[in-house]
Amino acid sequence: MENLIIFSPVFAYLLDCLLGEPKPALHPVCHLGNMAALLEKQYLNKCHSAAQKFLCGICCCIVLCIVFAVLPLLFFLVLKKYCLLARPDAYPLLGFVFCSVMLYLCIAPGSLTKHIQFVQKELKKGNIAEARRKLSWIVGRNTQKMDEVDIIRASIESLAENSVDSTIASYFWFCAGYTLFSFEGAILFTVLHRIFNTLDAMWGKKNERYLYFGKFAARTDDVLNFLPARISFYLIILCCFFIKGCDAGNAWSIGKKYRNKHASPNSAWAEAPYAGALHLKLAGPVRYGEFFCDYPYLGEGTLLAEQKHLELALKIFHCTVFAAVFACTIWIAAI
Repeated sequence: MENLIIFSPVFAYLLDCLLGEPKPALHPVCHLGNMAALLEKQYLNKCHSAAQKFLCGICCCIVLCIVFAVLPLLFFLVLKKYCLLARPDAYPLLGFVFCSVMLYLCIAPGSLTKHIQFVQKELKKGNIAEARRKLSWIVGRNTQKMDEVDIIRASIESLAENSVDSTIASYFWFCAGYTLFSFEGAILFTVLHRIFNTLDAMWGKKNERYLYFGKFAARTDDVLNFLPARISFYLIILCCFFIKGCDAGNAWSIGKKYRNKHASPNSAWAEAPYAGALHLKLAGPVRYGEFFCDYPYLGEGTLLAEQKHLELALKIFHCTVFAAVFACTIWIAAI
């Protein structure tokens, strides 16, 4: 039983495939979002200067980390104490189950795939308005004026970026935490990444309200995704060799050329190889609500994305997730 932890990456992935995301009432990430919104509503409006907003953002992050990362870790430590007293031989099983469940709660490849398939279904029916609405569930940009091409490109970009956010980064920090601090590290590091990634999605907007309040969450998320994004670059290109219709050579050349050409330090590391593999131009100018971002294009292909490109992007995404699970399993087995 000592080596059960080796199977945690696969077990967490299987839980996601078989069970999907828990219902909102049972999902800790939903409660994290609700509590973050409550803290924002309670304290942000009382801040007037940039410094006050920045410090308020830091304090809110600390509170959320204590509630959603430290408390689960303390709960595990209590279970560990009693397990070692009563059944020391069962401790590896406890660690395996607890870590696997926490990892399962922090990844969401199944949910992302399901939402992209919702968009695909509406596009195939020619229902652009409904496709826009369902796309808005997974992207922060304004979808109201998007046509079919824009919807497909945004969906592919979401797959690329979230291959890092929803899977690769969680698996990376799970492995890093376990390597450094055993079960406790795997739990803490994985959950901390999920917290800051969620807060970046909520507070990382570059508008007057969030520019300073969300700066700490956004910059911390950038740091936590720095290595996973660069790992994803090579995993995506590797996977392109095994997918019919993908140009792995172009994924490498375009990815290498454009991986640093984005305002975000991490986004293009996943999006650029997708653009190369599919012979598309991704990213570019985008509007978040009333805020306009003049981002550069990534890639040298066509802007006219088609549904076949989205099908291929889904295959790249699934293959990349599988590669991440496999790499994580090998990493833990090698410790």
